[in-house]
Amino acid sequence: MPEVSVIIPIYNTAAYLRKALDSICGQTLKELEIILIDDGSTDGSRGIIEEYAERDARIRWYAQPNQGLSVARNRGLLHATGKYIYFMDSDDMLDTQALQRCHDLCRRKELDFVFFDAEPLAESADSRNIPHYGRKGKIDESVHSGIEMLDYELDNRLFLTSVCLCLVDRSFLEQCFTCFHPGIIHEDHAFAIRIYLNARRVCYVPEGFFKRRIRSGSIMTGRFGMRNIEGYATVCAQMRALGEERPEWKAVIGKYLSYTLNDVIWAGHRMSPLEKVETACRFRRLRLGKYVSFRNWAVFWLKKK
Repeated sequence: MPEVSVIIPIYNTAAYLRKALDSICGQTLKELEIILIDDGSTDGSRGIIEEYAERDARIRWYAQPNQGLSVARNRGLLHATGKYIYFMDSDDMLDTQALQRCHDLCRRKELDFVFFDAEPLAESADSRNIPHYGRKGKIDESVHSGIEMLDYELDNRLFLTSVCLCLVDRSFLEQCFTCFHPGIIHEDHAFAIRIYLNARRVCYVPEGFFKRRIRSGSIMTGRFGMRNIEGYATVCAQMRALGEERPEWKAVIGKYLSYTLNDVIWAGHRMSPLEKVETACRFRRLRLGKYVSFRNWAVFWLKKK
C-alpha cells in the first residue's frame, strides 16, 4: 500500500503540466501512487501524461470524455489505495518536501488531516486581484478538533477551501465524504466543510507548500457570473440542509454560510441586472438570502461596476 495517493485531474494544461508533475514525482516522500485523470484534453496533455507514465512506474493514468473537475476527482478517488489522499491541480506546483512533512506529522500526531498555506504564482505584474493565502502567526500549530479549528478560522477570516491545501487520511475521508458534486465550480467548499466538521484531530503547518498559479482564463480570474452563483448556491444549500440535520453543527455552519454568501453577493455587484434578479430569486428559493447582510445586498443592487 502506498503512503499517499496523489490525484491530479488534467484538462488542457500542457503548458504547465510538466512543472506540476515534476513537483510531485520529485517529492522526498517516495511511497506514492500518482493517479492522473485526463478529462478529455484536446491539447498536448495526453502526450505528456504518457511520457511521464513511461518514466515513473508510480503513475497510473485514465482517460475520460470531458466531464469537469468534480467527476475527474471522483474517478481518482475510486482508484486510490494510499493511506492518505492529496489532490493536486495540474497547472500548479507543490514544494518537494510537502508530502513528507505532512505525512510524518499525520502519522506522529494521529491526525485526520493536516492543512497548510499557498503562495501565488502570478503570470502578470498586475497583482491587484491576487488572493492572500498566508496564515502564519495567525493559527497555532497545536492539535484541535476540526469544528474548533473551523470556528476559529471563520471568526478570523482565515478559512481557505482549496482541496490542494490539505493531506487527508483516506479511511477518515471515506467515512465523512462521498463525492464532489458534478457539473459545478466551487465544489471544494463541501469537501472542506465536511472534513472540518467530522475531524477529531487536525493540525496546521505554517508553510506555503502549494504554489498556486494565477493565470488569465482560469475560474479564479474569469468574470464573476451565474456559473459562480450556481456553484456557491448548490454547496451552500447542501450545507444549510446539513445544519438542519445535525443541530450540533448548525451554529458553525451558519457562520460559514454568512462568511461565504456575503462575499459572494458583494462580488455579484458586477453582474448584469438580469443576473442579479436571477441570483436573488435563487437565494430566496434556497433560503440563503437571510445569511447576507443588508449592507451587502445594498452593494449588490446599487454599486456601479
